Amino acid sequence: MDKLPEGKAIGEMKAPLRWIFSHTSRFVGAVRITMQDGEGFVLVQKGEPLAAQFKHPLKSLSGPAALKYFSSQPILDFGLWRYEPDEMREALALSAETQALLHPDREIPVVDPPVESGGRSLASEPVEDGEEAPHDAPPEPESELLGAVLQQPGVTAVACFADGLCISSAGDIDADYTVAFAEDLLRWSLNLHSAVPGTGAFVQMTLFYRGGNVIIAPCGDEYLCIFTTPEVQFGQIRRMIRELQGGM
Repeated sequence: MDKLPEGKAIGEMKAPLRWIFSHTSRFVGAVRITMQDGEGFVLVQKGEPLAAQFKHPLKSLSGPAALKYFSSQPILDFGLWRYEPDEMREALALSAETQALLHPDREIPVVDPPVESGGRSLASEPVEDGEEAPHDAPPEPESELLGAVLQQPGVTAVACFADGLCISSAGDIDADYTVAFAEDLLRWSLNLHSAVPGTGAFVQMTLFYRGGNVIIAPCGDEYLCIFTTPEVQFGQIRRMIRELQGGM
């Protein structure tokens, strides 16, 4: 675990292994798992597990044995760490050395981040100090409003998204991957909501995890994804969402 590339932290939560694979269709990186005084990982590329390992003072499992052990657990405590292509190649090479690959005889192509038709990465490109933003950059009328949301006590980041695209965001957030993850959560929640008759319109979903909360709510034709600290006052968040729904 400590030899793996660091990557970029996306978030921490609890879920079964099958849920992780079904909700990482655009994720490339490591799922770091902590359980029973041990720790392990699964390398995932767009929903497909490529390597797995679990180490415990009394046992050490690699490859298919580790994956089988993870799948036998009803709930896993895990964190997602996104990898760039070079980091993923390094992680796979380390996994090969420790016999953690799930398909050791198979050549695994590392997927590059998705790009736009113009060849530019879909990930946001920071503007260096003293450099002007591109003149063709689209205006973001909601950015000031979302910036005001970020000033609310307990809010750490907020994004507005629709159809898999981040329209605007504020705070320290990996917009593309976070929105893809939020869309998977939203789709799961809407399917569950529609399966129960008489529940009315979808209002809000809240995901509780060790480091805080994720709240997803409709806002016109779009959706809001709000990240908060664990001790946030939910009454204030509900009132803030109503104000956003009236102002966007």
